Amino acid sequence: MVGWHCQVQLKVIAKPTLVITGTDDNRYQPHVNSLKIVEKIPGAWLVQIKDAGPAVMDQYPEEIGKILNTFLSTTAQSN
Repeated sequence: MVGWHCQVQLKVIAKPTLVITGTDDNRYQPHVNSLKIVEKIPGAWLVQIKDAGPAVMDQYPEEIGKILNTFLSTTAQSN
């Protein structure tokens, strides 16, 4: 998209946002990029799961489920 700057767009997100990444996903370094994303989205949550790789949801399904339940129950009032 010509002229589209994602950092500007991230600042206008007004919905609850959850970013989950693994600390051992070194291919694209989402754990580094996730910090940049969460910095720009007001009120965004960041969860970095230690020792998780690119398949964080497959590696830690129970933990992801608990995180999602907490996030949804906490942010449900703001929707």
